[in-house]
Amino acid sequence: MKLRYPKSFLSLLLVGFLIVALPLILGLLSNAWSIGRLSEQSQKAVYNAAQATQTGRALAVSVTAMERYARQYAIFNDNAFLDGYRNARNQFLQVVEQFRARELNAEQRTALDEIIQHERRLNAGVSATAPSADMAHQLGTDFAALSEKVTALNTLLLALIDQEVESLKDYAARSRTQVIWQLLAMVPSALLLIAGFIWLLSTPIRDLDRAIRRLGEGRLNRRIKVSGPADIAHLGEQLDWLRRRLIDLEEQKTRFMQHVSHELKTPLTALCEGSDLLSDEVLGQLTPEQKEVAGILKQNSLTLERLIQDLLHHSAAQNHRATLDIKSLSLREVIEQVAAAQKIALVAKELVVDIQGEDVVIPGDPEKVRVFMDNLLSNAIKYSPFNGVIRVRLSKEARHAVIEVMDQGPGVPAEDADRIFEPFFRGKGAATAKGTGLGLAIVRDYVALHKGTVSLLSGMGAATGQGAHFRIVLPR
Repeated sequence: MKLRYPKSFLSLLLVGFLIVALPLILGLLSNAWSIGRLSEQSQKAVYNAAQATQTGRALAVSVTAMERYARQYAIFNDNAFLDGYRNARNQFLQVVEQFRARELNAEQRTALDEIIQHERRLNAGVSATAPSADMAHQLGTDFAALSEKVTALNTLLLALIDQEVESLKDYAARSRTQVIWQLLAMVPSALLLIAGFIWLLSTPIRDLDRAIRRLGEGRLNRRIKVSGPADIAHLGEQLDWLRRRLIDLEEQKTRFMQHVSHELKTPLTALCEGSDLLSDEVLGQLTPEQKEVAGILKQNSLTLERLIQDLLHHSAAQNHRATLDIKSLSLREVIEQVAAAQKIALVAKELVVDIQGEDVVIPGDPEKVRVFMDNLLSNAIKYSPFNGVIRVRLSKEARHAVIEVMDQGPGVPAEDADRIFEPFFRGKGAATAKGTGLGLAIVRDYVALHKGTVSLLSGMGAATGQGAHFRIVLPR
């Protein structure tokens, strides 16, 4: 399933903040709901307690008033007391109706029904019995029983209030536990969401960084595609346009170098052939001065031809899109072939190439490996003294092959060591040897094409008297 990003980076930020804030918002809403419910139940409990207390007190007061008026009526036989009794009874009945309107459990409703039935019997006795001392005595007994029932009902109401208070305590405890668990759940959830948000943000930035790095390293063969919001994706498209533009410029440079080299080789060939004819005295015998001039022409023609060849190799090495014809090749065999090709130069300076170590087989481009080994060996021959030894050592290190080339020349001055692989750089030691300044640059670029490294080992310089010591590391 393809991830769909917002249209802009700002939208992605806003969405990320909302996602991270979502657990906190949900937790706050849940806590607000719990607190609201607890507050509502607390208000309801307080209201019920107040109502129950007030109604119970009103019921007890009305029973007391009824008893007082009824007993006075029985003693004094005065209808005014009977009217007072009836008014008190009406208040009693109103309070009873209020009780009936409340939510009562079965036990409370049974107690209320007993009070109602007892009061009805008592009222019937008041209405049917003539006032007398016996009636007053009986009313005292009956109203005492009624008061006990009212007291029992009030006791049940207080018990119900206690139950509601305990229920509120339990609910508060559960709410507190729920809040704690929510906090414990929100922390890892928020961390996970933050990690996901960081991944969402870092993915397009990482794609951009990788694309820019590839452009900087000259790896232009892969299309640049950046996933993310529309504005970031558009930036990726701009980088891909830059990649294509760099490819076009590279191709133009390559064509230019090919055309220039072709145009230079045609007159150069004529110069070489003419200098050969003059040197071989085909056109007639030359004086010593003329022979010297012909030799100079021939030598400089060869130098110019080598310069053109080095320029072509350097251009090919700089073309980072250049493909490698990878084959399994023996490094010792390649070095022996290069040494054989340099036999004339070696014999001229009476040099010996000592190849040490075991043979190492690597995957590589035979032509490019031959070129950078030829350049290294040519460089060693150029700076080696007469009757010297050039040592080439082969070895293995973990997953790499190591080639070391050591000569007995003056070495590389310390101030030139950092720039020795730059194109066209010729240090102080180059004054004694002619060169284009491209040989080591070509070595560096061709080794880099093979994902390897080349370095001038520290401690080897003009001050040591040990010559130059180059080390190439290639993957096996």
